[in-house]
Amino acid sequence: MNGTATWRLNATDEMLHTAGETLGSARIVQVLWRFPTPVPRSALEREWRRLNRGRLSRRAAPAAVPGARRKWVAAHNGEPLHTDQRPLAGPEVQDWIDTQVRAPLPVGSASMWRLAAAPYRDGHLVSLTVPHFRCDGLGLFHAIASHEPGGRPPEGWGAALATSDLGEALGQVARALAGSAQWTARLLTDSRHRARLRTALRGAGPPAAAGSAPRFFTSAIAELDAGGWEKRARAHGGTVNSLFVEMAANLVRRHVRNGRPAAIDVGIPTSLRHGDSDGRANALVVVPLTVPGGEVRHNDLRRTREETKDLLRRTGGHSGTLVPEPLWHLLPARWAGALKAPGAQQTDVVASNFGTAPDGVVHFAGGTADSVALRTMNVPGVVPEKARLRASLCLLRTGDRMTVTATGMPDHFGDSASLYRHLDEEFAAWGLTARPWWNTTPGTMEGIER
Repeated sequence: MNGTATWRLNATDEMLHTAGETLGSARIVQVLWRFPTPVPRSALEREWRRLNRGRLSRRAAPAAVPGARRKWVAAHNGEPLHTDQRPLAGPEVQDWIDTQVRAPLPVGSASMWRLAAAPYRDGHLVSLTVPHFRCDGLGLFHAIASHEPGGRPPEGWGAALATSDLGEALGQVARALAGSAQWTARLLTDSRHRARLRTALRGAGPPAAAGSAPRFFTSAIAELDAGGWEKRARAHGGTVNSLFVEMAANLVRRHVRNGRPAAIDVGIPTSLRHGDSDGRANALVVVPLTVPGGEVRHNDLRRTREETKDLLRRTGGHSGTLVPEPLWHLLPARWAGALKAPGAQQTDVVASNFGTAPDGVVHFAGGTADSVALRTMNVPGVVPEKARLRASLCLLRTGDRMTVTATGMPDHFGDSASLYRHLDEEFAAWGLTARPWWNTTPGTMEGIER
């Protein structure tokens, strides 16, 4: 994708920027590497400098003309490299991983992202945390894999962009008018859309006060054989992704709904990114797949596969707003906040399948990771009254291994040891054997009694 749209904040970027105010928490994306051999600090310093030249180190600058969208401009990351000297052992691993994701990276600060490493066993664990408003998961992979300064305007383009805010504002108005004509026609014929819009407008106003403290999700990471996963999915008439979606739904059926028959919404992030040159911070839409509640299901995956395929086919590049996106950008904050489509936070569970980790991600800081994991976390946590989300799962393949990262509200899933056992039970029900990510001995996990 070329053009100024790449360098202007879109609706998803703006929503994630304000999530701290509207939801009481910020979304953080974390990539974790497990290296079998030590990673020199000098290699990590080189990676820090390289990342600082790329798309992760930029800030949102206001436009000079009302109506123009904000733009991304190059900036310097004020968060230094963090390295620990003392080797991690046992339950310290989970604490260290959580410490990295909890480190403050607030909107508007110079701390843009955080790279950290600590010795573990014969090698190292490495963590990179980035606020979601700055980059989505696939965008983060592209930023890591790029070995040339990228994700920012070509030389001299920034000055030209600074003078184009008037053109941007006029273009937004023109696009809003054109899009609104089609949208109005649809509104007149679609009663469900009208009802959805009325409901959203009734809720317009300041953010509701929280009734309880944010819940920081507990987390567990498991590793499985990729070939076995594919085989079990085919045996049940499904795919890698449909098996993953059904697993996510089962965790909610068993531990959140306790077998109650209410339907479950599984949030499925769909990428809208057009290759590595697409400089958008967030190029995705989260669509809800409604599946039956009730008892857990470990049988036929054909229904889940077909309904997921149909949902994604119908979704396409639909906006995350309830009005045309150019019009949405022109609305006052109060109305814009009300007229956004329900996203990941308003589903019961999110199932994010990131496919295969790119080679440029697996090979990092001069070494080759034997496994890579990715998770998204709310910091300081999810406020139950403000968000429906109760669990989030990420799936990533590295070589012949699948890595599943699960996070869940402790009210339902308990501590990390309990969450891992819940995951293990779900895998076993499908005939799969899991290994804890930070101990590859099958059937054991440091700090967790089995």
